[in-house]
Amino acid sequence: MLYDRQQLSELNYMKHRHDDDDSYFDYEKNILDKSLSPYMYENDVMNTFLKKLQSLISLNFDHMNVMKNFKNYMVDKYYYKQQG
Repeated sequence: MLYDRQQLSELNYMKHRHDDDDSYFDYEKNILDKSLSPYMYENDVMNTFLKKLQSLISLNFDHMNVMKNFKNYMVDKYYYKQQG
């Protein structure tokens, strides 16, 4: 996600290693897995295509978060862990 990639991975780990807030939906890893039928993943060609497509869909959601955070100047524009 864009929020995690804007810093070095080591610095991001050091800042968030004690975070226990996991009430957000990690759409980068499982947006299509949760929203599409499991029948589609049985085909190997379709499975690999959907796994590659998942990063594109998550990028789309990241850009929607930028628009959602545009009016709230107190949070980072790539922040995605909003409640509700």
